[in-house]
Amino acid sequence: MEIRDIKSLKSYVMSKLKFPVIAVAILGLVNSCHQSGESGSYHEESLPSDTTVLNSAAESVTDNSEAPLSSTAATYENPSRKFIRTANLSMEVENVYQSTTKIESKISQLGGFVTKSMLNSRILSRETFPVNSDSSLEVKKYTVSNEMTVRVPQKELGNFLNSLGEEIKFLYFRNISADDVSLNCIAAELEKERLNSTNKQLDKLNGQNGKITDKQNVVSNMDENKSEVNYQKISTLKMKDEVAFSTVSLLIQEKEKIAETMVINPKNYEDKYRPHFLYRARISVTEGFHFFQTICIGLLYIWPVWLIAVLIYLLVKFQVKKTKIS
Repeated sequence: MEIRDIKSLKSYVMSKLKFPVIAVAILGLVNSCHQSGESGSYHEESLPSDTTVLNSAAESVTDNSEAPLSSTAATYENPSRKFIRTANLSMEVENVYQSTTKIESKISQLGGFVTKSMLNSRILSRETFPVNSDSSLEVKKYTVSNEMTVRVPQKELGNFLNSLGEEIKFLYFRNISADDVSLNCIAAELEKERLNSTNKQLDKLNGQNGKITDKQNVVSNMDENKSEVNYQKISTLKMKDEVAFSTVSLLIQEKEKIAETMVINPKNYEDKYRPHFLYRARISVTEGFHFFQTICIGLLYIWPVWLIAVLIYLLVKFQVKKTKIS
């Protein structure tokens, strides 16, 4: 008789065994083995799904590292709103000088301009190793960085930030902010209208007849009002400029590098151009004589001290002699 599945096995055991208790025990053992087999197959099937999740997470991390540097904070447009956009980035590149040149060229293409570019090489260590009697090898460990501030047309901010991805080897941070100044612009226009209205009223009062003191007050108020008008006009122009051109601050760095330069061997040249013995001996005698003169002049400079010392010596000597006589 062929036993093809668990059900046929159960019926076969029940028909062949005479003792029901033993049959029940054997059937229980068969059921447990069957359940454990199902459990094992379940875990084996669930393992690929976990692996798939991990692979998806890894792919997500990779995608994030290659994500564009722009953001909706840099690209969002709304005709009824005005934004002052700023960005601050710190990044590591392969070559700071070349990246700086490319960034400045890109800024020019987009219609922007550079307001600050501070390229700096910082030497971390410097050592000199003699190669031969005339030459030495100077080894410098250094790093280059550049701190830049650029102004980009607001509509091109997203394109500019994305273009930086071509230069970046490692991004330390990227911060972008968009301040909504729509209400500030409206308030500035209303304040401008108020000041202009006040100025017109003061002009009318100045044209009317009245006391000199009253006219002086009107002129003084007109002057103050014009000053406020000018300040408000400058503030409005500054706000419009900040809205039209976004400000981007960049800190560009590169990994430590080593520069090797052949230089002269200073020790050899010191020995080569050292004066001969007779010349050095003559100089030593001359300088020694000058030093002796300096000492003598110093001793003469304190002649009052010597005079007091002599007087004290004579007085003591006189006292001692007088004591012996008595």
